Amino acid sequence: MSPLENHNVMQRIQRTSQPLTAALMLPLLLAFTATSCGGTQAQGPNHQGDPKDAVWGADGKGHERAYADLKHLCEEIGPRRIGTKGLERTRDWMQSILGELKGWTVTLDKFEAFPPEGARRKGPIEGVNVLARREGTKKGEIWIASHYDTFDKPGFVGANDAGSSTVVLLELARQLQGEGPRNGMTIVLCWFDGEELFPGTDKNGLPLRWDNDTNSTFGSRSLAERMEENKTIKNIKALVLLDMVGDAKLGLLKESGSDSRLKQLFESTAASLGDDGLFVGQQPINDDHLHFRRRNIPAIDLIDFKFGPNNSYWHTKEDTLENVSANSLARVGRLVTAALPRIEKEFGPKGQ
Repeated sequence: MSPLENHNVMQRIQRTSQPLTAALMLPLLLAFTATSCGGTQAQGPNHQGDPKDAVWGADGKGHERAYADLKHLCEEIGPRRIGTKGLERTRDWMQSILGELKGWTVTLDKFEAFPPEGARRKGPIEGVNVLARREGTKKGEIWIASHYDTFDKPGFVGANDAGSSTVVLLELARQLQGEGPRNGMTIVLCWFDGEELFPGTDKNGLPLRWDNDTNSTFGSRSLAERMEENKTIKNIKALVLLDMVGDAKLGLLKESGSDSRLKQLFESTAASLGDDGLFVGQQPINDDHLHFRRRNIPAIDLIDFKFGPNNSYWHTKEDTLENVSANSLARVGRLVTAALPRIEKEFGPKGQ
């Protein structure tokens, strides 16, 4: 692992709600280096070998549609940084898909991102969160979220980060569509913009680091703050964040700061699907869910953060279609779909 890649791994380890001491960071770094999760070749729609050969959805085509969407993102659109034409094209494409589905209302939530001092890009930069809402018959909202921007690196297409979670949400929109209100709680699919940090150097010439309040998660931070101000955040009864869920050798972490009930619920749901090996442990990771957890919203971050040997594919040009799997997309999509009724029962209004 190069010094820059090692620095990037340490940045991601530092995605915690509390600062980590050196003593705490060392075991986490050793945990990364102890496992090899290299990708394999030819991981297209027909790739098999994962538990139960998950195909996802009533028609068994969810994995094919999601993988086709991912190919479009990587091969037709490419890099999708905040405030760029690539992300604008992505947004237009997503809206065209969502606009053809029944029951979804799409809104664009604009905000301004201000890169920190020393960043290569200067602000303000307009960001846009995309929200698709399917009204329900019961009170409360369940949010399923992803970021859809990519890391600011030339040629970086982000098949796993964040293409994989972006397309899983799109396929969920297809499978959860319907005429009129759904029988249950309102579902909100949210694609956050500006999750990735702005690269650059600080006054000491060192690479800018991930910071939850100044250099990352711009879209989720802005939205959570405004929802707290207008008191609509209390409508969210549970938030499920997906990130880096396409790894061909999938192993999800339960982010340790996530809601304990949601962690137990998702692990037991995976077991009920015969996918006991889907979760490989837990560790603290800062991500878009953090700003909702800070406001006492039950939230969980489902993320595979062992992408390639020693997580060496993360934020590199190895984050390509060759190292992701349609079956991994299906396993995560199937998990979320199966967990939804359990989330409604656990977190929804009682007696309705």
